[in-house]
This record gives sequence, C-alpha cells and structure tokens, in this order.
Amino acid sequence: MNRFFYFKLAVTNIKKNAKTYVPYIITSILTICMFYIICSLSKNPDLTKATGTGTMSEVLFLGTIVCGIFAVIFLFYTNSFLMKRRKKEFGLYNILGMEKKHISRVVLCETLIISVISLIFGILVGILFDKLMLLVLLSMFSVKIPLGFYISSASLNSTFILFAGIFLLIFLNSIRQIHLAKPIELLQGGTVGEKEPKAKWFIALLGFICLGTGYYIAVTTTNPIAALMLFFVAVILVIIGTYLLFTAGSIVLLKALRKNKNYYYKTKHFISVSGMIYRMKQNAVGLANIC
Repeated sequence: MNRFFYFKLAVTNIKKNAKTYVPYIITSILTICMFYIICSLSKNPDLTKATGTGTMSEVLFLGTIVCGIFAVIFLFYTNSFLMKRRKKEFGLYNILGMEKKHISRVVLCETLIISVISLIFGILVGILFDKLMLLVLLSMFSVKIPLGFYISSASLNSTFILFAGIFLLIFLNSIRQIHLAKPIELLQGGTVGEKEPKAKWFIALLGFICLGTGYYIAVTTTNPIAALMLFFVAVILVIIGTYLLFTAGSIVLLKALRKNKNYYYKTKHFISVSGMIYRMKQNAVGLANIC
C-alpha cells in the first residue's frame, strides 16, 4: 500500500465533507487568533509603558487563562458534532474491510492537516489584528501610540503548545470513540436518537451555587487591589456555573415542568417541553458556549 494512501484519503475526506470541515476549521482559526491576541497583548511592553502600570497586562494575562479554558471546551464540543456526522462514514470503511487501526491513521492525517492549517492561519490573522487591538486599547487611554510592529515569541510558543495539545486530545478522543464502537453503531451514529437525560439535581445545585457566588463576588468587591484576583475567581465560577446549569439545570427545570400536570398537558407546552428534554443533552453545551 502506498505510504501516502492515508494522507490522500484524508484530503479527499476533507474535500467531500467541506460543508462540515470548513466551519470547524474557521472556528479553530478564530479561536487560535483570539487566544494569540490576548496573550500577545498581555506580554506587550508598549502597553505597560503607555499606561504606566502593569495592571492591564495582569488582567489580560488572566484573560489568557480564561480564553484557554474556553478554547478547550469549545473545540471539543465542535469536534464532537463533527465526529457524530462522520461515524457513518467510518462504519462504512470498517464494513468494507478497513480495520480500525487504518481508520485511526486516516483520522490522524485529517487531524494533522486541520491543526496545521488552523495554527498557521490562526497565528497569522492574530499577528495582523494584534496591532489593531493594541491601537484600540491605547486610544481608550488617550496615550501616545508607539510605532513599530511587535511579535511576541512567547505568545507564539504558548499558542502552539496549547492548541497542539488540544488537537492531540481531540485526536485521542476520536480514536477512543471509534475503537469502542461496533461497526453497526458507527453506521447508525449520525442518525441514532438522543436518549432521555437524567435529572442531576446535585450538579444543577452546584451550578447555581457557582453562578451565584461568581456574581456575588463581582458585585460586592470594592477594593481595587483585591478586585484583580477576585475578578478572575468570579469569571471561572461563572463559566463553571453556566455550563453546569445549561447541561444539568435545564434538564431539572424541564422535568419539573413535565411533572406539573396543569402546565405540561397543554398542546404547546407538551410538544415543546418533551422535545427540549431530548434535545438539550446535545444543545446544552452549545448554548453555554454562546453565553
């Protein structure tokens, strides 16, 4: 077998599934671009010199951590949607005689192609818009805008390491799904219906507590020195709370509405509530990402 067979097959698969892959690649590029810009601004010496303080850089550094956490969750969610659409294709390969280890090589080539394209264009777009974002920030402080073009090697390294790690984890997760699934399950992967999710009261309560605590910290903190670290804690709590409430809290709420017979047994309510219970398992993370 030609040693470039898997690579050629991967390229063909990406072209045939362009409607699915192009949005995923664009999403990856924009996420990489966003992370690089925030990371580069936090390390830009011109920003510290212009503002006369390192507070803005510290805030942006904390924003880099938040952006990194979001990137992991967001890209994993986007890839899970992509894998669900591709399972039928992988199942067909398996039935036609291709072993799962060969499918894994195809997925590896696809992941390498997508990661290289995303990293190259994401970093290039990030470098182009980095200067623009610096000009916007400095104009807000009404300070003199320095000349020159700054490229942060540390930010380039951080961006490459983070997203190379994310794509590696995505690849390993994809391989896990392929190897654990039977051929018939792969064939039905794109059409199988969602099972009714269970109401997880503890997780929903934990999400409510995290969200409430995060907003309470944001509202009650008045000390400027303490506000910096507490703001970061509040943001993390709000992120965790948002995901938990959408994934578990939404199911708890919908099932509570279903138990309310006076509300549930009406034509509009019956259809909407019963439909949302089955679809929230798939859409909850996407809605949380938007928030």
